Amino acid sequence: MYHSKIIPNGEFVHGNTGEFALQAYFWNHEEALGHAAVLLGGRRGARLINAIREALAQPNPFSHRVRRQMFELRNLLFLEFAYDENWGDDAGFTLLEPDDPMVPEICLLADGLEQALHDAGMIGTEGNQAV
Repeated sequence: MYHSKIIPNGEFVHGNTGEFALQAYFWNHEEALGHAAVLLGGRRGARLINAIREALAQPNPFSHRVRRQMFELRNLLFLEFAYDENWGDDAGFTLLEPDDPMVPEICLLADGLEQALHDAGMIGTEGNQAV
């Protein structure tokens, strides 16, 4: 379903309402997502979250790059990079213990982001990238 979004400068931007919902989820949880990205991904996580912030601040529809970055953030939150040597030495995967109070919070953020990606039509029912 597509609707118009009113931008403060008076222009209309047509886009997918699912993408608007994904943006809303991101902006509503921006600080927590940023902390989790830095905790889990170190400097690379910080660069990722900053790139997403900059891209979502623009009134343009989602580009392929933004979609890829959202999936990268999802994978970071789901610890899919935990044993990936390409993520660098400053990633904080080893700092978390299973009983750490941050773990349930990160799980909630990850589940919420995955649901928002699913609602935007960017992820399939099996958790695979749809777009």
